[in-house]
Amino acid sequence: MNNVSSTKNNTGFLLKLTLLLTGSMTVLAGAVIVAAIPEIQEFFGDQENAQFYSKLLLAVPALFIAVLAPFAGHIIDRFGRKTPLIISLILYAVAGTSGFYLPDIVSLLISRAMLGVAVAGIMTVNTTLIGDYFKGIERSKFMGWQGAFMAFGGVIFISIGGVLADISWRMPFLVYTFSLIVLGLTFFYIYEPGIIKNRYEHPVRKTKIRRKKYIIVYATAFIGMIFLFMIPTQIPFLLSNTGNISNSFIGYSISIAILAGAILSVNYGKIRLKFNFYQIYSIIFCLMGAGFLIISLSHTFAVTLAGLIIAGFGTGLLMPNTNLWLISFAPPGNRGRLVGILNLFVYSGQFLSPVLVYPLIKWQSIHFTFGVGGIVMLLLSIFFLLSSK
Repeated sequence: MNNVSSTKNNTGFLLKLTLLLTGSMTVLAGAVIVAAIPEIQEFFGDQENAQFYSKLLLAVPALFIAVLAPFAGHIIDRFGRKTPLIISLILYAVAGTSGFYLPDIVSLLISRAMLGVAVAGIMTVNTTLIGDYFKGIERSKFMGWQGAFMAFGGVIFISIGGVLADISWRMPFLVYTFSLIVLGLTFFYIYEPGIIKNRYEHPVRKTKIRRKKYIIVYATAFIGMIFLFMIPTQIPFLLSNTGNISNSFIGYSISIAILAGAILSVNYGKIRLKFNFYQIYSIIFCLMGAGFLIISLSHTFAVTLAGLIIAGFGTGLLMPNTNLWLISFAPPGNRGRLVGILNLFVYSGQFLSPVLVYPLIKWQSIHFTFGVGGIVMLLLSIFFLLSSK
């Protein structure tokens, strides 16, 4: 029996758990050091533009993911999924933990770049394998569970990172050792699907590629990530300016927003049965836009937290909807390449987020910037609602 025909019988609990944990590695890459960013900025405060450089610690991985994800997609389509995943997990462990002992911010930025190389491989393989292993409603449900698991992982990692950051800003980097557990599970439970073997038996004609849908998916992922990434990169500074709020509470507040997203993510399969992709995007940007407007008008921790929760409901649906829409019409033999291109746009949005919003913050304030983002997203919500059929 070949791998294609046995796929359905080989998607057991441990394989699913391994996929879910592998997906959480992409969240861990940035989430665990979010609460430590203000401390890192203070530690390297004698350097010029320390605030900007400290924010780049979150954004630099995204740049390297964006650049390398399409290449990772080509590699996994040609040579397979499992070996690149194993290599990526090993690099992830080495690069991630190096922040615990590196002496300067330049070295930290380099290590974060190497972490981005690892995540490029992990994220591209992970999403592609979901498309390889699952079909139909099972794929929709698992994509929702993947989003929820990543959200719950974000809650756990950010909370742990916040607690550890109160001890030392270096301590959160040790959490990256978790990837070694995932590496062991990958060795035993991830198997190579039959897609690679059969990709040349059913060549894809370029005339069949639905370019309009690709453009919409990629553009929406890019724009959505610019706004989504404002939460981990800007909220710590907004809350620090609000009052005497500890790193732990900064971590908890962002975790609560992510947890709100997990509630919707876990029900994505049910939501998808009732709404089409355009309508779900309309819901996503309506929630995110409303949440951002509340944050922009807030002057207390409680109101800011309320805005984060509402925005979090929207962010929880963004990637499940984007990933599922793409792999639902991506040809199996080119799935890795197309997922790699998607990750290019996703992580380009993450990298450019602090760069694009910095002039607005410099000109006015963080609150003003969240207000502009809220208005733009409400307009996007209307666009997708009118575009739905």
